[in-house]
Amino acid sequence: MVSFTQSNKKREYEMKKKLFFECIILILGAVLIFIVSTHDAFLYKQSILQVTRVEQGKTFKSSDEYGNHDKKTDQTVYGVLLNSNKKGEKFKFQNTYTASGGLSQKYQKGQQLFVTLNHDNGKFEVTPLNYKRDTYLFMMCWIMVCLLFMVMKIDGVRTIISVLINFILFLIIVQLDVSWNITNFFIIFAVSAIIFTAITLAIIVGLNRQFAVTFAAIFSGTALALLISVGVMWLTQDNGMHYEALDFATQQPKQLFLSATLIGLLGTVMDAATDIVSTLFELKRSQPEVSFQQLYRSGREVGKDIMGPLINVLLLIFFAETFTMAVLYFRTKNTIGYTFSWTMSLGLLQAVISGIGIALVIPAASLFAAWSLERSKA
Repeated sequence: MVSFTQSNKKREYEMKKKLFFECIILILGAVLIFIVSTHDAFLYKQSILQVTRVEQGKTFKSSDEYGNHDKKTDQTVYGVLLNSNKKGEKFKFQNTYTASGGLSQKYQKGQQLFVTLNHDNGKFEVTPLNYKRDTYLFMMCWIMVCLLFMVMKIDGVRTIISVLINFILFLIIVQLDVSWNITNFFIIFAVSAIIFTAITLAIIVGLNRQFAVTFAAIFSGTALALLISVGVMWLTQDNGMHYEALDFATQQPKQLFLSATLIGLLGTVMDAATDIVSTLFELKRSQPEVSFQQLYRSGREVGKDIMGPLINVLLLIFFAETFTMAVLYFRTKNTIGYTFSWTMSLGLLQAVISGIGIALVIPAASLFAAWSLERSKA
């Protein structure tokens, strides 16, 4: 009994020691990233200005024709260039920001800004463009990586690797689309969706029977949901679809919409299919005598449990994407119908298509997994 208690205490001590070192690594890594990212201006071609001093000016009220009220404040911003051939030179510029922050920024001492150099009347002047935010981005990525590793260990590392590979692949696909500039570019993203799925599952699950079953479920659920949606659009002749409302659409808007829809649909379907298939494979390992019917029903039950939260996540993402633009439309006296048509309709349709994909992949994943596990027993 004493030996068992000592063993538990030793194990508990080792876990605390391991957690302590992991926290130290997390903190030291964050400090290193902060130092490096705040001194990496030499890596950028765009000129970067370090704000050294700010003088606040007068604040005055303003209003527009729609009755919206705001406050504007003048600033004189002083700074020094951190890169380019003017490195080390000091500049100042005038800035006016609003309390709402809609189309302007408030600058503070210590911030780094992307600026453009303008030659005017024999001297150079700077025009601010935006904040340099790489420090915050790198810090958030580092925290995400550390938390994934601490919680999931090697599985977390696999997840990070799959995300990085898919991100690089996505950038390549977008670059190919821009370079080739072909009319029917949706096929590029359709092929990339298959590649995304295969790479992600190969890294997370491995090249085994579970990989094949999950891939088949994802492919069938995604393809069926997309075919149904395209068929409905064709039957209704895209009535009420304002594809021109897409931001900065430089190619065929409908194909851009379908490409974005496919990527979002793939993510939700992959989430549902992976959960169902992995659960059924684990159930089969723990209870080898379980029957085909029991496996299929269990998959359906798992699907019912995750369907509600997944659809709610889709709606929340949709609300987050359209909230700011919808508020702008409402504040400029547009009607609910007009605002919905031009800011919400496409996003809501994408959420509905993803919901269809979830509903279809639940029976597909349950059937494929149950059939495959039943065959392996034979």
